Amino acid sequence: MKTLKKYLITLAIGLLTTFLIVWYRGIFSETEAVKIFHTLCDAFFIAGTLLTCGGLLVFSSNEGTFDMIVYGLQSFWGMFRKNTKLKHESFYDYRESRSGKKIKFGYIVFTGLFFLAMSGVMYLLYLKYA
Repeated sequence: MKTLKKYLITLAIGLLTTFLIVWYRGIFSETEAVKIFHTLCDAFFIAGTLLTCGGLLVFSSNEGTFDMIVYGLQSFWGMFRKNTKLKHESFYDYRESRSGKKIKFGYIVFTGLFFLAMSGVMYLLYLKYA
């Protein structure tokens, strides 16, 4: 149930993004099928790209891509605080404490791929009417 909730929330975010894009582009007053499918293709593609890239960004963060940057910034800002003991004395300690804290990202990527597939369907319909 918990996983289904994550998928539904991610799907709702994608649909909201798609709706805002088609609303901004004025699809509700459009009468030509070619322009409607063009707008839908663009909207689904943008939402799908944002979700897929967001999921892949979480994946790269899980693998430690940004660990050195985050550790460096925490150490830098820690120098300006009064009476603050550093949470992690060394980068190795920081990396070890982060190794167990992986964020799940599959539902974001799969939902994004669904939106990209919907964009492909809209593109095929666009080509049919073009």
